[in-house]
Amino acid sequence: MGKSSVLNALDASLDIPTGEVSRKLGRGRHTTRHVELFDLGGDTYIADTPGFASFGDDREEPIWPEELPALFSEFRPHLGACRFDDCTHRGEPGCAVREAVDRGEIHPARYASYLRLHDEASQLKRWEIEHQ
Repeated sequence: MGKSSVLNALDASLDIPTGEVSRKLGRGRHTTRHVELFDLGGDTYIADTPGFASFGDDREEPIWPEELPALFSEFRPHLGACRFDDCTHRGEPGCAVREAVDRGEIHPARYASYLRLHDEASQLKRWEIEHQ
């Protein structure tokens, strides 16, 4: 359930458009395209905002691939437990994160998000190195 769905559940009169959950990814499809402020009455307002699907290239400080695993809270208990100290958690043998996914301790959709963001962060790092 996304932010728009939650807002509709709180106040059905808002009638904010929502999309179907992707069967493949198990998450929403980013229906909200702009920020909209809703007046709930009694000096109470709430904003519906778009989600994000990727890193923007306008960040002052990029997130590098090696920093990304620690940003996933469900990965943290498993970090440092991999066979290799430089594990990227992308399929190396003895990867504690991947094993936690297989045991159901980390949701596959979260792991898929990590893989996608890791790819983007790696591309950004390569670009930064090439254009120094």
